Amino acid sequence: MPIKAKWHPFKDNVVDLAPEKAGVYELGYGETVVYIGSAETSIQSRLRSHKKMKKFMKVTQFRFRRTTSEDARSTEAKLCNDFMKAHKGQLPRLQGRAPKIRKSGWSWL
Repeated sequence: MPIKAKWHPFKDNVVDLAPEKAGVYELGYGETVVYIGSAETSIQSRLRSHKKMKKFMKVTQFRFRRTTSEDARSTEAKLCNDFMKAHKGQLPRLQGRAPKIRKSGWSWL
């Protein structure tokens, strides 16, 4: 299930709307999700770092949801799994790997 939140333009001044708190976020081109991420400390900081990366130059929108620091990665993994179920096993276009929780800690597919 995607994040149920308003899309915001992915511009420097609008990124300031994101909280300096833990959570998950989706980056989009139009309203198509192209990346799912998490931040254990500051969503705003993660979005600012993405703004500087060439990989994300065509991203036009973002949306976010706050979580606890402890739940940020597991929520990201759930969002990625839900996306793959809805899109025939495909990850968002700019996603490198999907996070997967293991009993012994974090792993990346």
